[in-house]
Amino acid sequence: MGNRLGDLFLSFQKKGFMTIEIPGLMQDLFNIIGKGRYCTITDANQELEDLGWGIETMDNVTYQLISSLFNKKFQPSLS
Repeated sequence: MGNRLGDLFLSFQKKGFMTIEIPGLMQDLFNIIGKGRYCTITDANQELEDLGWGIETMDNVTYQLISSLFNKKFQPSLS
């Protein structure tokens, strides 16, 4: 999981976000995706824009990374 988190962090850095902003952005993304409803990239980008993060914050890669982290976080342990 740490590798995906690092990849996501680097992806947002490449998009021009400052290191200090990224944890808040990622928290907002977890909150958006965790609302319990289906969320597309378009939906997530619109909500991020409404929160002041800018236009088209997420692309396919960042969406897949955040989705995989979210799904991993809430999967029950098999052990």
